[in-house]
Amino acid sequence: MTSPARPDLDQLLAAWAEARRLPDADAERIRQAIVPADPTLSATWWSDFNARISATIARATTVPAPALAALP
Repeated sequence: MTSPARPDLDQLLAAWAEARRLPDADAERIRQAIVPADPTLSATWWSDFNARISATIARATTVPAPALAALP
């Protein structure tokens, strides 16, 4: 609840963000330092990723041979 004399949190945060916003040129310079210029993926990225995930799941769920041998 807000009263006319007391701004709500959204208004306060918006005013704070506007006062501290980076100039577009600075934001772009920072973005370029972090994100590669050509962020392309290989044609097989999904199948490579899926193969790694599948192998990890298989290893994690495989019962070790000694445990199988101990079963009655």
